[in-house]
Amino acid sequence: MEQAKRYYDAITLLPPFVNVLQAVPRQIAENACEVRVRAGRPITVETPAERHICAGVKATMVDIGKCISYFCDYSLYSCEKELSEGWITLRGGHRAGFTGTAVMRADKMTTIKDISSIDLRIASERKGSAEKLLSLTALEKDFRGLLILGAPMSGKTTVLRDYARLLASFARVAVIDERGELAAVYNGIPQNDIGLNSDILDRFPKETGIMQALRSLSPEYIVCDEVGPEYERLSECAGRGVKLILTAHCGSMSEAADNRAVRYLTDCGAVNYTALLMSGENTGKPAGLWRTEKSEDIGGCGCGSDLYRCRSRVLGGA
Repeated sequence: MEQAKRYYDAITLLPPFVNVLQAVPRQIAENACEVRVRAGRPITVETPAERHICAGVKATMVDIGKCISYFCDYSLYSCEKELSEGWITLRGGHRAGFTGTAVMRADKMTTIKDISSIDLRIASERKGSAEKLLSLTALEKDFRGLLILGAPMSGKTTVLRDYARLLASFARVAVIDERGELAAVYNGIPQNDIGLNSDILDRFPKETGIMQALRSLSPEYIVCDEVGPEYERLSECAGRGVKLILTAHCGSMSEAADNRAVRYLTDCGAVNYTALLMSGENTGKPAGLWRTEKSEDIGGCGCGSDLYRCRSRVLGGA
């Protein structure tokens, strides 16, 4: 029921298509994770298991332009940075990604014009989804940090948000919410439950937020979504008494073995637990949990449960 409410809230962000999206079957609305709008093609509503095509309605470039203007509160200039990056976080924690024609200046993309598609990702809050994972990681005496891995749409952000909420019931947590998806801060107030003892650094670039948290917030845990080039700065938390809770894009353990950020954070000791989430009908459920000391243990693994050479603690699933 809660996810259906989020769906109906999200579709109000697409004014030209509200009526057709309200007519989607209730079962689809209750499980919806994305709405796809593409110029000249029907609107589709995606769930982890299926795709619903809204037949008879095709999006136009004018319709898409109206949606983009609405996203930016009718001031495209105010969203210049987001437009150049191809995504924008919206009220309620929903996020829209878009494609079009790149505008280049001095070999650097400055914005996107002629936007022809929108991927509206519907925010999801599933309390309790991280309980088992937290009990097997953060409550362990040897715990130093956790990487939550998964393919796109595997529920990484949803699980991370719940993990942060649970942590903040007993510890000081700094949430570096670069894209505004974790806490969904609106007028300074988190719209999602991010926990009692959490401090939200909303829209801070990860590197800036990490250093500000370390200098001024005395966190016991730092939470970041989608680790990228800032992984070396994150490693500075190791040895400072601060534990990291992170996510990264990896669809399998063999991909994790080739991921530079995963290897670096493991090798420097910043994290010593890694979880892999499943997708599809099992979205958000751990396929396995691994403990490691050195990233060399990643070498030669397959896609199964032996990434860290028999140090895995499997939670269930395939």
